[in-house]
Amino acid sequence: MRWLQQVPRVLVRSGITPSCQRFSPSLQRHYSAALTLPPDIAFEELTQKLADKQVTLIDVRLPYEHVEVGTIPDSKNVPLQILGLAILQPDEKFAEKRGFSKPSLDQPLVVTCLAGVRARTAQLALLGAGYTNVRVYVGSFEDWVEKGGKVEFPKVEEEEEKEK
Repeated sequence: MRWLQQVPRVLVRSGITPSCQRFSPSLQRHYSAALTLPPDIAFEELTQKLADKQVTLIDVRLPYEHVEVGTIPDSKNVPLQILGLAILQPDEKFAEKRGFSKPSLDQPLVVTCLAGVRARTAQLALLGAGYTNVRVYVGSFEDWVEKGGKVEFPKVEEEEEKEK
């Protein structure tokens, strides 16, 4: 992969302009990494919104993690590894496989995991699939436990059924 880092320098030294503009101004492309994300959500706001049933909480951890360390009450499990395929399924198939209704594209969602990294990945995947109101619970399950949030432990049979 180191050679890939050298490509821009080689192009500049050889006099090649690494731009579509060299060929035609109409082919000029504009790239931007400045994606505006919805604001993250904190423990206090999340507990209030969950109590008022204003958000759907999606936990992207693997099912065995729920069994071993617990889960936030009322969270729905869609492991990150299958999230992309799951959100592209028809509504009926999603509900059949996941055990809850597929969220609408504008429904308020909060994604969580163990510490927040997978949650951010899930947020970007959901936004890329057309969801417009996806927030991340930064700190996720670890923050929830640290702040004294209630923890539930699902039965092993329930988690095994979801895997089928």
